[in-house]
Amino acid sequence: MIMNNRSTVLSIAAAVAVAVLTSACTANSICAKRKECNEDLEDDSVGVCIEEFNTGINALRANKEEVCHILADAQLALSACAASLDCDDFEEADLGGKCDDERDNFEDAIEDAADGDCSSFD
Repeated sequence: MIMNNRSTVLSIAAAVAVAVLTSACTANSICAKRKECNEDLEDDSVGVCIEEFNTGINALRANKEEVCHILADAQLALSACAASLDCDDFEEADLGGKCDDERDNFEDAIEDAADGDCSSFD
């Protein structure tokens, strides 16, 4: 029984570590892309963007409701896709049509969260 509990704790810790690293990498990528594609942004804009992005993801992850976690995952997926685009597509409102699946999933997750199932939206 002790081995099972330890194994479970290690699995949860590994999952949390992966989620934190994924969020940090995505934040760095999307914020760097914003700066790359908009030279008018201040030098400190990347650091501020990273903090704001991670704060939003962490707030969603802190909620007990699964719908909040799904929204965080969808935001990370859309942001990762957007960060991989060239500036021409990145600056398009529809991201050049390159991240349509991720955008659809994100919009669905927002609707689900806004329906009152995610306390971050209360």
